[in-house]
Amino acid sequence: MRILSAEDTRAALPMADAIEAMRSAFGSDTETPRRQLVGRSLVMPGRVHDRIGVKIISTTPGNPTGVVVLFDSDGSLLGLVDGPTLTAIRTGAVAGLATDLLAPHNASAFTMIGAGAMARDQITAIREVRPIERVVVWSRDPEKASTIADEVGGAAATTIREAVDSADIITTATPSVTPLFDADMLRHHVHVNAIGAFTPSMVEIPPEFLREAFVVVDSRAAAAAEAGDLIQAGREPDMEMAELLAGPPDRAHGRTLFKSVGVATQDVAAAAMALKNAERMRLGVTTDD
Repeated sequence: MRILSAEDTRAALPMADAIEAMRSAFGSDTETPRRQLVGRSLVMPGRVHDRIGVKIISTTPGNPTGVVVLFDSDGSLLGLVDGPTLTAIRTGAVAGLATDLLAPHNASAFTMIGAGAMARDQITAIREVRPIERVVVWSRDPEKASTIADEVGGAAATTIREAVDSADIITTATPSVTPLFDADMLRHHVHVNAIGAFTPSMVEIPPEFLREAFVVVDSRAAAAAEAGDLIQAGREPDMEMAELLAGPPDRAHGRTLFKSVGVATQDVAAAAMALKNAERMRLGVTTDD
């Protein structure tokens, strides 16, 4: 069995590999039981091909702890992977995959809305799949936006309109309970990854935009229960990610949106890739247990 720390996990799971792993997360040979809140932790089981995994992660604010445990098909324990690090990378990766399938090929201007724990990996993922020349970061906390922008070689916007009005791709990853922008602020040909709003009471995207856009979700069942943006707007998705992978829509469609609430198969696929790479790179701690 191999145990990967946060540092090991990041070294073993470069974004290109994580994005590739997401393709298998939405295959036909998968299982995704509903996540459960047990005490103050979320428990998320899933299966991808012959790999079975469980993610257990704290929901206590300011306590980013957790682990992904991976098993072989016969129940043999394969390894443990740092939960928060894996979550950040695979959340970026799934947005990267959606962007690769939906955004214009020549998209070069990217805006990151939110400057929390997910921001850096979201930026890395979009840069992996598109020739990004300009990165803009906006947050309700200007200091955090400036810090992220400096780290990634981008610029911090002072207003939300300034941040979004010339963006080709936008990712939102915030705890907002009201729409972050007005639909008329955005360009006609724009792709949005909505990563926050993972409870029915949370909202990042205005309903007017949702009515115009072609909407893809990671899971219809999960989105119906948790995606506040869609629930409050009464908007049914047009496709699941698995359907999108099978046959992407016409790229002439003006506005597109990928709404993710996160499903366990993403964690299983990413953990399997990380452990495979770690074995090759001899990363982490190995035990006989």
